[in-house]
Amino acid sequence: MTTFAFPSIIPTSSSFELVTNTKTFRSPITNAVQTSSRQGSLWKVGMSFNNLSGDDRSEMQAFLAKLNGQEHRFLLHDHSYTRRGVGFGTLTINGAGQSGANLVCSTTGTSITGYVKAGDYVSFNNELHMVTTDANSDASGNITIQIAPPIRKSTINNGSVDYTSPVNGVFMLASKSGWSNELAGLSSFSLDAVEDVLA
Repeated sequence: MTTFAFPSIIPTSSSFELVTNTKTFRSPITNAVQTSSRQGSLWKVGMSFNNLSGDDRSEMQAFLAKLNGQEHRFLLHDHSYTRRGVGFGTLTINGAGQSGANLVCSTTGTSITGYVKAGDYVSFNNELHMVTTDANSDASGNITIQIAPPIRKSTINNGSVDYTSPVNGVFMLASKSGWSNELAGLSSFSLDAVEDVLA
């Protein structure tokens, strides 16, 4: 299995969805509802590329053929994303073995209000996460970032955190993907992908 870079072609339209791994239990007697959250939440992406021609058309065709269905993986980001946070410098994981929805980090950017903001993406351990609450770095450069989905794999101390655009996750095709051809060498592509939780 190889992880490829996604072609630098902007989709005509795209959708991102966080697929949570939660289960609902309803009492048949009282109708009371309980929910349980488990590990394994992931991002699901749908993309359409309309009327590609020339090099873009050929590059996308070759890329899909190269993936060989679900054999290989690719790096992908939300093409509509605009970063809101104002933080700068190196961002690293502060502490091994972290889990849950809080990521404790260290940064060279100290005392910055709005270092990352709700809606920003961060990536580490080949996992893509969204910041859910604005976070500030303190005078020592420490910052706790609330994220979704929760951390899937145990963190490594001083592991790198990517927070500047584009922020990539590791994805795989979710289903068959292909293209339709029209006259004059135009092709339209449809692609569905899911985050690889084992990457």
